[in-house]
Amino acid sequence: SESKPTTGLVLSTELLTENVLKSSRYKLIVINATVHQTERFQQVAFSAALTNSDETLGPSERDVTLIFKHVVTNIGNAYNPHTGFFTAPVRGAYHFEWHIGDIGGRSPATAAALVKNSERVFSAYANLTPSHFETSSESATLQLEAGDVVSVNKWATSGIYDNVNHHVTFSGHLLFTM
Repeated sequence: SESKPTTGLVLSTELLTENVLKSSRYKLIVINATVHQTERFQQVAFSAALTNSDETLGPSERDVTLIFKHVVTNIGNAYNPHTGFFTAPVRGAYHFEWHIGDIGGRSPATAAALVKNSERVFSAYANLTPSHFETSSESATLQLEAGDVVSVNKWATSGIYDNVNHHVTFSGHLLFTM
């Protein structure tokens, strides 16, 4: 019996294999890029103090957003040291902590609230004793949507004092995406 040429079949199989490999490589590149992009957004953490020098904020006519200018960590750049706002880059659960203080005699108390999209969530508060530095701290875990804004606002009737020792701080980080 005569053998039939198989060149066409071999070439067809090689071409199919090459196309499958190219397609698989492309899919891997896309998957790797997606994973890298997702991982980048999942890395969100910041910590900042109010100031690098003596700063006193006394009672005011209305609540004031505290602008924490001394940033020591801002992974993901979600905290803005010019506005005092943290903007959630992704939907997820976030944990925040804030610490406040003042010297008694300037105002009756030191108080500041964690604010989510213009609504108070929790407040840190301490009555002040004349000539003593009093502090208060609070923390909260919040479910945020991408674009939600969180800040710490000083109560209108209260005072805040910070110096190079960084007693007044605001920190937060993403726990997990949702």
